Amino acid sequence: MSVVQWRPRFGGFSRRLSDRRGTTALEFAIVAVVFIGLLISIFELSFDFLLRADLESALHQAVRQLQTGNAQNVTNGNGFVNSYLCPNGFGLFTCSNLYVRVQKITPSSTQDYYNFTTGLPPVTGGSLDLTAYSSASFCNAGPSELLLVSALYVRPSWVPNFFSSALPTMMSVNFAGSNVQVTYAAVGMVSEGFALTPTAQGAASSC
Repeated sequence: MSVVQWRPRFGGFSRRLSDRRGTTALEFAIVAVVFIGLLISIFELSFDFLLRADLESALHQAVRQLQTGNAQNVTNGNGFVNSYLCPNGFGLFTCSNLYVRVQKITPSSTQDYYNFTTGLPPVTGGSLDLTAYSSASFCNAGPSELLLVSALYVRPSWVPNFFSSALPTMMSVNFAGSNVQVTYAAVGMVSEGFALTPTAQGAASSC
């Protein structure tokens, strides 16, 4: 009488476990998502530095017109942007996405010139608030005034939602239900003692 010994057959299963075909593609797919997201973030930051330099340069030239009284005919923020701010840029901006604010500076014991000129974009709870930057609230420079002129450029963010939610204040903020990138620049100045001209009648009042 012969005895047949039963042996479990795991050969096929073992071969499947050792089969690594396709693992390289899977690993690349996992890493690629993170890599591409970081790459886009780097491009976003680099482009923002370029935009900021352009905006600061354009704002300095535009503010000079306020300082000397040459922009007394401006009636609102959009007029200042279209006539003085946007033309001084290098073509990187969409003029309709530029917002400007002029405010009178009154230094005190708790707030000096440095505090005013090192501000940040108006972000509340992760959302951009442009109430103070509305075109109708624009005020012009009067003679011998200490003023702060700030400008914002708002554009869609290229950063994926995962990265923008992880770094909300650094990369992008929420505006009208979308993630946007905000470029901010500010210039402080003392206007010259110019005389008010007749062409200023009907223009924006001084701050």
